[in-house]
Amino acid sequence: MRPKPILQLRGESPGHRQADDWRDAVAPFWDFTIRREDLPDFRGQSRVRHLGTAIVCSARASGLRFVRARALTARMGVDHIVAHMRVSGQSRVTIGGRERDCAPGDICLFDLSQPLSAASTDYEAITVVLPRPLFGSRQSGLDALHGSVIRGATPFGRMLSDHLHSLSAHATGFSEPEAAAAAEATAALLGAATLGLPEDGGGTQPPERAPLLVAIRRFIEAELASADLSAETIGRRFGVSRSALYRLFVPLGGVSGYVRQRRLARAYRDLATGDGRFARISEVAYRWRFESPAHFTQAFRAEFGCAPRDVRDRAAAEPARSPAAEPPAQAETWADFYQWVLKLAA
Repeated sequence: MRPKPILQLRGESPGHRQADDWRDAVAPFWDFTIRREDLPDFRGQSRVRHLGTAIVCSARASGLRFVRARALTARMGVDHIVAHMRVSGQSRVTIGGRERDCAPGDICLFDLSQPLSAASTDYEAITVVLPRPLFGSRQSGLDALHGSVIRGATPFGRMLSDHLHSLSAHATGFSEPEAAAAAEATAALLGAATLGLPEDGGGTQPPERAPLLVAIRRFIEAELASADLSAETIGRRFGVSRSALYRLFVPLGGVSGYVRQRRLARAYRDLATGDGRFARISEVAYRWRFESPAHFTQAFRAEFGCAPRDVRDRAAAEPARSPAAEPPAQAETWADFYQWVLKLAA
């Protein structure tokens, strides 16, 4: 059974308090900055519906700049797909030095396991969060689509835009079976729309390779703490040659690069949450198979822009939430939205 399905931020009083509330409302997705002179007039409104296997958000806000940093992707540890459709307002998204403009009617695709930054005018948008398993055999093709745009001026883009408008308008009234069907239909439509993407070409896998890449990534995730995890062991496990394996992982930065990134993400979560807040840096380094604490610190700093000790010390300084401090299940707040995204599954 899904949680209480609606959260709402009304945006009735502009200014500093509104900006603080908005920060909670977008916490699963990005951090943001507002120019000081714009802060007194800042407004943000959001309405979020939980469909069980998808989350639908309708929002409007004043212009801002936002960023999804490596640290946030590591802390959350999710790889859901986000379809963000502009109803009004312009944005410019930057990913790895590549810029894309998103205009009204356009649908921007994001992978929550990857970083991005963007600048936006005042806007209204509909956003859908979907777990990867909903995309079935097209999952691996999603890896190269982070930051791609489905143009609203195309026939299929207009149809998708109509679908997302309708989904947002009617989601509140769905029964649980209807909500599940709506989520599956949305994933199917988005998966079909991505067949002609990305616009700059390359990076997607042939359809027959998609299930293999998904299986290998699951294997890697399960074996990250193993000293035996390597291209050779993966190749033997799946009957894939070294050259074929390398080609398969080109969109993900190569086999060793992908494994290192996933280990660093696990290390970050260890240091930022739970008992890991009090762990020794060397303990975390060796747990995730780095050759030395110094090598781990160097790789960690290159990935996240800070030292492992900084993350651990910040987390240790925060008071731990006791079970008694947890709100009752019926009293879900924007703090719970973060958990909705973390626990979303097909």
